[in-house]
Amino acid sequence: MLKLNFLSVNLLSLNGSNTMSRLIPFILVVFLTVAATSPVAQTGGGRNSTIGPARSGELVFVPVKIDGPKHDPANHTFWFGPFAECSSVLDINGDGKLDIAAGRNYYIAPNWTKYSNYRDGAATNGPDVDDNFEGTMDVNNDGRMDVISSGWMLKQGIYWYENPGKLGAKWKSHAIHEATGVEGLVIGNLSGKSDKDLLVNYFARQPGRSLIWMEHINRPPWFKEHKLGPEQVGVSHGGGIGDLNGDGRNDAITAMGWFEAPSRPTEDKWTWHPDWKFQSGGASHPIVATDATGDGLTDVFIGSAHQYGLAMYEQKLENGKRTFTERWIETEFPTFHTIKLADLDGDGKVEIITGKQILAHNGGDVGGFEPTFLFYYTTHGGDFQRHILSYNHLLPYFTDHKDGPPPSFVIGTGMKLNAEDMDGDGKKDIIVACRTGLYIFFNKGPSSKKRGTNYMPARDSYPDNIDWIRR
Repeated sequence: MLKLNFLSVNLLSLNGSNTMSRLIPFILVVFLTVAATSPVAQTGGGRNSTIGPARSGELVFVPVKIDGPKHDPANHTFWFGPFAECSSVLDINGDGKLDIAAGRNYYIAPNWTKYSNYRDGAATNGPDVDDNFEGTMDVNNDGRMDVISSGWMLKQGIYWYENPGKLGAKWKSHAIHEATGVEGLVIGNLSGKSDKDLLVNYFARQPGRSLIWMEHINRPPWFKEHKLGPEQVGVSHGGGIGDLNGDGRNDAITAMGWFEAPSRPTEDKWTWHPDWKFQSGGASHPIVATDATGDGLTDVFIGSAHQYGLAMYEQKLENGKRTFTERWIETEFPTFHTIKLADLDGDGKVEIITGKQILAHNGGDVGGFEPTFLFYYTTHGGDFQRHILSYNHLLPYFTDHKDGPPPSFVIGTGMKLNAEDMDGDGKKDIIVACRTGLYIFFNKGPSSKKRGTNYMPARDSYPDNIDWIRR
């Protein structure tokens, strides 16, 4: 059995020359097609973690690097940043193609033309990672998609940036919620009226602080604040949106439990259910919810943002009593700071996309210098299967020789993942912004190659050392 946390994949970080950079996507595809289908050992650690046996029909993803930090130690920039740790996908110029915004820059499809420092107040959320969340919506109903971001440095809080409708023009910033200790937000329908509502998440408890959500309204200032519950209740690192009780209304999910939406969410009291307590280093942001077991009940998924592990809280309903049982999917991998649900294989069921936040807290988190990774999981009725998108060691690239060649493709996550069809082929691609750069993993669908076939050319068609070795 292959235990992936001991697997060494040095192919992914070859010297950063132009030639090798062009070769790396193809090298990585070969690795993915072979290694991701290998049997995976269950990860233990004393908690009931289970990863099932591998299945056939593996998807192939081709990673393309769109941008990244310049490795220039003399000027205090390195291959590991500073760079944006979040991105959002939107049609910026109205041409029908999906573009990407990432921190202070945006990139226009199809050639990913870069426009730098587009925001009015580009360092609003901090000079290091730009922001800790990005999302997109048409805030002011002018027909143009805007960007919403949050941060905890410098000017703190949640802001939206108004799309001016002209490439190269500055996007005006507007404050939505000014506060300290903001970990991020989740966009979704909490009011029952609009998919543009915001669930605010704080990593810091403060006197008088309550968990809040922002209702999107159709007039300035475009958002109206609502309290979810009493002071401090549910205030914790990580939050999410999902219908947990199947009543057709989205509930607010936290690391400590969930707030049940009433029939009139903007007017009536939300009911607090302390049905679980995640205690492994702060919950991921977002927390996500889906029926992973196929029993018709929505389960909750929480990653450890700053320690080890990925957990499911499996929902059961017996005799009218609703319970959530903790079940660990992973226990030996660290810093699952963000999670994304998306149907990658087109079977109508969502996969769970997540990975390691690279050098969280500037390498200060536990496991900070352990291998970095990007995974997705198929659920198969609760029988989880891990699939490798990227996996690499970090330590070889931290040496005393600061002027050494930087790696090209060390990929993990930042604090926001996206899954959209970027090339119009009908398959969801994965968009990742992290400290090492901005990447698109283009989804090419299942491999058509047969595993047992030798695809090398005939030996007499190219020079080799086979005869010499046999002597």
